Amino acid sequence: MARARIVIAGASGVVGRHLVAAARERFDVTVLTRRVDGTEPLGVSPAVWQPDAARRGDEEALSRLTSTLEGAAALVNLAGSSISGGRLGPAHVHRLLTSHVDSASTLVTALQRCRQPPEVMVQASATGYYGQRRDELLDEGAGPGERFVLTPVATATEAAAAPAAARARLCVLRTGVVLATDAPAWRRLLMPIRLGLGGPLGPGTQWFPWIDADDLARAYLYAIEAPACDGAYNAVAPEQVRLRDLGRAAARRLRRPFWFPAPAWVLRIVLGRLADGALLQSARVVPSRLLADGFAFRWGTLERALDKVLPTRDRPS
Repeated sequence: MARARIVIAGASGVVGRHLVAAARERFDVTVLTRRVDGTEPLGVSPAVWQPDAARRGDEEALSRLTSTLEGAAALVNLAGSSISGGRLGPAHVHRLLTSHVDSASTLVTALQRCRQPPEVMVQASATGYYGQRRDELLDEGAGPGERFVLTPVATATEAAAAPAAARARLCVLRTGVVLATDAPAWRRLLMPIRLGLGGPLGPGTQWFPWIDADDLARAYLYAIEAPACDGAYNAVAPEQVRLRDLGRAAARRLRRPFWFPAPAWVLRIVLGRLADGALLQSARVVPSRLLADGFAFRWGTLERALDKVLPTRDRPS
């Protein structure tokens, strides 16, 4: 019996790599790429696409993408520039906004042209949607934040994906910082701790929404396979953690000190607005809908997640 086929855009990033590894055990996986150059994950079928085709009105590219999506069971969109690719100045924010909106718009345009469109589209979003909210408990019913640098990127991306709901079940996963040994953000967060220079970043009391990479891949598969999964879901671990507590726990496991504070003004000098977008935001996000649906997190507590991403062999003896 033939297996169902899913299409993933943006498979080269950390989320895409973990999702492909989990998905190919039960699906035939097609990954969308700008060029087929041999760097695609093993066990998948690559297909060329142009994420800005809809904006440019490129009919040939849209027709080719429509053929790729035709008859697929699911479409997952992880595509878009990385937040770590700059200091969140105007040019960087514009690049983030354009790349994420372009990819969603192009995929939706192609999906709408399909005779047999994918049954579900799963669109990646981020907890940056909620902005700076301090201690407020944020479930999926909370509205977008105000005056936060990344909120317009998240809201515009979700709006670009919204028309897909006319032809397919649409799920949006608002994701926190991904914890994995191959996750760039996690590696950068650990680096000063490994060097013995760890300490609170800014006040340290800010809530830090996070999720293990393999739990996130399982959440994407759940969104694909559960017929009742629809609308926005917070893809974060159920244990809410303050950034200083995460740092202390990692330092304790690495047997490193944790007493060199980095004031917010220093972080802003070094990182620009990226400091606010990645480190100083406080968003106490809870995965209310996943928990209500009975989704079981395997690495949903900080201790279990750190057991996984800081294994014994990585700790000093």
